[in-house]
Amino acid sequence: MFNSQPTGYGGKNLQCRVLNFKKHNKKYKDNKITWTIRGSEMNEYIFINNIYTDSKKALFPISSDCGFVFGDGLFETMKARNGNIPSFDLHLDRLFSSMLQLRYNTDFFTSENIRSAVFKLLLKNDLLGTDAYIKIVVTRSSYGHKLIFDPKSKPGLIIFAKKLMGYPDDFYKTGVNVFTCSIKRNAFGNDIYRHKLINYFENVLAKNEAAANQAQEALFTTRDKVVLEGAASNLFTVKGGKVFTPPLTQNILPGITRQLVIDICHKNKIKFAEKRIHYFNLLEADEVFLTNSIMEIMPVKRVDSYAVGLGAVPGPLTAKIHKLYRSMF
Repeated sequence: MFNSQPTGYGGKNLQCRVLNFKKHNKKYKDNKITWTIRGSEMNEYIFINNIYTDSKKALFPISSDCGFVFGDGLFETMKARNGNIPSFDLHLDRLFSSMLQLRYNTDFFTSENIRSAVFKLLLKNDLLGTDAYIKIVVTRSSYGHKLIFDPKSKPGLIIFAKKLMGYPDDFYKTGVNVFTCSIKRNAFGNDIYRHKLINYFENVLAKNEAAANQAQEALFTTRDKVVLEGAASNLFTVKGGKVFTPPLTQNILPGITRQLVIDICHKNKIKFAEKRIHYFNLLEADEVFLTNSIMEIMPVKRVDSYAVGLGAVPGPLTAKIHKLYRSMF
């Protein structure tokens, strides 16, 4: 998505190359390094700490920012359709809730500041008349002594807005494959999974394992085969005309689209329950679908080597819920 190149470094299209500090001693003295986030060839703006700047010229202090050095940051990903983001409030509520729980300083910007910045960025990038991908990133910026949180540290705020490159249409017509990854989680007791952290390697590793097995998404399970969530999605099953999803008491992300689907079920009198889902419940389901803000409602045709239901994808309830979801835009 983005190429990265240190300011003043010789070479083009470098991908996070190791710097020769001796050669660039004057440029990087006192270890104050700036990094240029290089976007695509088109004129594209990003928002960094109250500044709208060309993505090819954007600077960020990587040597001191805890998001870059330690993965200490949060993010939200949203879809805008013609400038409309119906779930914006829910995303901002989750972001600020995580900031408070994880002891970020919340004195430097508000949800309205972010909302205004997002719509201005959509305007500057000429995205108000199309589908757009929006990513909001908050980093802790700096620690105090020896990895101790500094309550006065001003968080970094970065916002990207790009033309959305969505999932292939065929996925919605024929479904996707999911693969149970080898990474095992505990079912309960780790609130870290409730936050959308930029330290995303576990998810990335699971995604790559799925891709190596011709699947589009990975599933996290426990050692006793309780199904939790996808690497980048929440999971739903349908059995006997009733929709099920794992409860938030388990180690899963409180997904925004997950909540919207639950609301749709309640408002449209679709039978619904949160319950523990075992791997064998997944194999016995009539329908299975995944949710996130970019894919929306994605039908699943195969779990590992097992076909879902009777093979009709998307299933009737999956199709109905997706249609109701789309009507919100």
